[in-house]
Amino acid sequence: MRSSATGYDPKRVLHVILTLGVGGAEQLVYRMALAGPRDQRPAVCCLLFLGELGERLKKDGGKVYCRNHQGGIDLGIVRWLREIIVAERIEVVHAHTYTPLFYSVPAVLGMSGVQVVYTEHGRLYPERSSWKQRLVSPLLAAGTRHLVTISESTARAMHRYDNFPFRRIRVIHNGISLEHVRGRAVDLGAKRSELGIGARTRVVGTACRIEEIKNLPMMLHAFQRVVEQVPDSCLLVAGKGSREQELRELAQLLGIGTQVKFLGLRDDLAEIYPLMNVFLLSSLTEGISVTLLESMAAGVPAVATAVGGNPEVVLEGETGFLVPLHDDALMAERILYLLRDPQLAAGFGARARVRVLEEFSFDRMLQRYQELYQG
Repeated sequence: MRSSATGYDPKRVLHVILTLGVGGAEQLVYRMALAGPRDQRPAVCCLLFLGELGERLKKDGGKVYCRNHQGGIDLGIVRWLREIIVAERIEVVHAHTYTPLFYSVPAVLGMSGVQVVYTEHGRLYPERSSWKQRLVSPLLAAGTRHLVTISESTARAMHRYDNFPFRRIRVIHNGISLEHVRGRAVDLGAKRSELGIGARTRVVGTACRIEEIKNLPMMLHAFQRVVEQVPDSCLLVAGKGSREQELRELAQLLGIGTQVKFLGLRDDLAEIYPLMNVFLLSSLTEGISVTLLESMAAGVPAVATAVGGNPEVVLEGETGFLVPLHDDALMAERILYLLRDPQLAAGFGARARVRVLEEFSFDRMLQRYQELYQG
């Protein structure tokens, strides 16, 4: 059936990813798997385990396969993928991150009419380069129709550290679904009461995996400085991860334990963003943060570390501020600057919203991928 929106016949797509747990790449694959008419939706293969979004996708009627891979090189994955490709009559295998690419390319060898698309969603910190990966990457690239990444900085890293041919890498920025943030009515007073936030308390916050790469100690140290100047303030941390207990202890040690609220995983972030005066991102490295985009779409100015794709999203002095990695003093200064000038913050937030609506929509991202699938 020809798509009325694109004017061409949709391809049968299989997304291959490590897991559909909690994370930006996982959210995007989840949403891509539910896009379009039910009979045209792509299938998803999780190599490790389903994860929370994988379980949700199954309940939502998505077609999900799981290998339950335990680690190490398992050539049985190649055969498993190949069987799914044949059974589902797949035309495009879309591999997300390096390991899925490693198995996807050999899985389609000798299969006519099947192409591989690869998306690199982010980088490790610190960057690592191995001779094995530098040797293998050009071979994988040769078996891949399109090499994609989500930011210019990640494209440069793919070439420098992984030895992918730079001229072949194209950038498609992440996009977010705007329905849940576009003009959504929220009872802010009720939401504040639910979360135990005072009516006049200034709110800063973040939403992320609570892992080392998110560099949350920097955020806590910055917030401690904010509290010294604005005592009636709180920090919301939505998400979960292996570093939560460590961060709770650090918050207590810094004397801000009662003002830092760990919210866990939330399915109501669209109702929480409007509570925030400032959105924070302190990552060591970042692709294109989905929660940064969501908060900006909700009209919240951002203060973020100047790493990865953050400078491609946050326009310095227009939609928020960028600060050097580990400079918690400057992060605090920028937060205070916005808290003390509500008119400036509102202007930043309005421009942030327009920027996301125009440049980082899910529909725009999906359209660009669908154009790649056709080629």
